[in-house]
Amino acid sequence: MASDAPQPSTGPDTAGSDDQTIDARLLTPRVAVVAPAGDVDTATAGPLREAIGVQVGAGAVHVVLDLSGVEFMGSAGLALLIAEREAAIAREGELRLAGVPRTAGRALSLTGLTELFDTYPDAEAAAADLH
Repeated sequence: MASDAPQPSTGPDTAGSDDQTIDARLLTPRVAVVAPAGDVDTATAGPLREAIGVQVGAGAVHVVLDLSGVEFMGSAGLALLIAEREAAIAREGELRLAGVPRTAGRALSLTGLTELFDTYPDAEAAAADLH
């Protein structure tokens, strides 16, 4: 029996590292929420990129990256944010950041990336006006 609920969900997943899990789901047919937990660094950026790709492949145009569970954001994580932002723009969507913790927020601020991203207190607020 087919469901009208958005599909697919990929999480929680232990995507390639003991230091990271990823919960990814379609919130609506066009909006995905991807929530990594743990470190976002060289070892874990690939699986996070893949999780986002699965959601985009399932129809998501907009991606909310819920960073509330992120403990560390390395340069590979920052590079991923830039690349995914550009990919979202190319498909006429948005990449929004939610629940940005102090450590990731500091990395964004120090690199000047805060000007590129809209940030929200949580995933629901970030997704509220996306269609």
